[in-house]
Parts: sequence; C-alpha cells; structure tokens
Amino acid sequence: MKKNQVIIGLVLILALNALSAGKEDSSGISYTPYLNPKSKIGVELNPGPILYASDKNATVISAGISLFPKNRKSEITMPVTFESSRDDEWFNGSYFGKSVNVELHYRFYLAGKLGGIYNSVGLKYNYAYLKPDEDSEYAKKETVSRLGLGFGIGYRLFSDDKLYWGIGIFFGRHLLGRDISDKLNIGSMFTRDENLFFTVQLLKTGWAF
Repeated sequence: MKKNQVIIGLVLILALNALSAGKEDSSGISYTPYLNPKSKIGVELNPGPILYASDKNATVISAGISLFPKNRKSEITMPVTFESSRDDEWFNGSYFGKSVNVELHYRFYLAGKLGGIYNSVGLKYNYAYLKPDEDSEYAKKETVSRLGLGFGIGYRLFSDDKLYWGIGIFFGRHLLGRDISDKLNIGSMFTRDENLFFTVQLLKTGWAF
C-alpha cells in the first residue's frame, strides 16, 4: 500500500513538471514538450511495474525502444514487458510461470511535431507459459499465445538534456490466437484471462539520442 502511495506521489510530481514545460527547474535543465531535432532513437524504462511486483514475489521488467522518423510528427515505439513468478499469487492464485508482452505502437502527435499529446494505434502480442499450483483445480500446464489490436492516448515531455518521460493508456482486444476467457483463471498486471486488455504507463522514463 505504501509503495502504491509513493508511485502516485511521483506521478503527481511529474505532472506538475509537465505543467511547467518551457521553464527551468532548480538544476538548470530546461523542459520543453518537443524533441530535440538531432535525436533519432530513444530507450525507455517503466519502473512502476517493477516497484509494484516487488511486493508480490514477482519479477517484472518493462522497457522499450522508440524510433523518431524524419517527419518529426510521429513516433514508432515497441514496449516489451516480461513477467516471472514462482508464487501463484501473481497470476491470481491458480498458476505460476512466465509471460512476455510485445507491443508495436504508431503515435501521432497533435501539435504537428514530436512532443506533447499523442494518439496511438498498435498491436499487442502476449505469450505465457503457466504451471498450475499444487492445490489448484487446474491439472495441466498451459501455453497462451494471442495477438490483439489497440488504441491509446498519452503525453510526452522532453528536456534539453535528452531525458524524457511520458504517461499514457493503451487499450484494445485480442483478436487472434487461443481464446482463454472461459478456460483459465489468470489475472496478473499484464496477462489476464479476458480478451480485452488495458495498460497504463505512469512513470516511463527515456533517453533520446
């Protein structure tokens, strides 16, 4: 509970920084919603899930890579999330195992240049290998493989020092692959039994170069 409060507090601090875009902070770094024209690629880390999973006996790595095309109006990004747990609590009390989610998003920035508010469309692939807990009613190992389509909205804030951060949501539905909605009972942060999916990025931080 305390960690969730810390995460919320950090998000509020970052939001206040966004509202003061274009001004200098106490360290002398100038923030602007727009990307430096010299930057062509970005690498990102999302520490929010890492903090949350540490309380649940799980390991979560959420990172990504972004490409900034020459038109400077859009962004192509590939978020990747890996989940692993030997405790069935993470996957809703029935299974333990590993899961990977790979997404590919195309983001279009409303300001006509790269930065600020964006809309996005993308694909999400989910693969999971799950083993039932000894006391579970489920008797066999399960493999999940699904491909979905989603849409999103978010905000990016860049600094003159090449650091940037973003918040956003991405939601959609799995359209291809095995339908597990009425067969399995799993419900981790990124792998759920429903065909619908919904992800939130609160603390994603990146470095553009």
